[in-house]
Amino acid sequence: MENGDNLKESISSAEHSSLYDTKSINQAIDKTNKEDNFISNAVGSIKEMRFPAYKKDIVDYASRNINSDSDMLALFESLNGYIKYRDLYHVQKALEENNSEKKKAHQISDQTREHPDTRTRDTTTRGRIKDKEAIDETEESKLHPQVPPTAMSNFICNVCGKPFQNQNDLVQHQRFEGASSSSS
Repeated sequence: MENGDNLKESISSAEHSSLYDTKSINQAIDKTNKEDNFISNAVGSIKEMRFPAYKKDIVDYASRNINSDSDMLALFESLNGYIKYRDLYHVQKALEENNSEKKKAHQISDQTREHPDTRTRDTTTRGRIKDKEAIDETEESKLHPQVPPTAMSNFICNVCGKPFQNQNDLVQHQRFEGASSSSS
């Protein structure tokens, strides 16, 4: 056996320390379950922050601006580091994902799951679909758009009147012409 074959057959492990303090993060998540306003207070503490922002930006901002509330900092550490948060509402919804009370409030009930309040399609082939599925004779299908996909929208330059097939071309033309507004 060569040295490369030995590496393929051996199994090893290495001890490492966690990047985050998981105990304090879990305590912060438990605190969200016990205190109703904890998440809203945490989100309110970063309301002056500029968005969009990643987790590291939120944690940095919070660590500079929150006066020694380690639970709130730990709560922000529980956010996903790969998501770019658009605004405070997005951050709040992400924090609520770990809150068991919020999960229960937004879950579908067992009764609704077993007996959904929706129309079901009749499997027989007799009759018209409109007779089986429509609420009344005047209801129209929403499956197909009213405007055919081949219909074109013209984007017209308000400076020279030249038509364009898409808004991107119009914007580039207006940059070239030095104009900024359009009509469609």
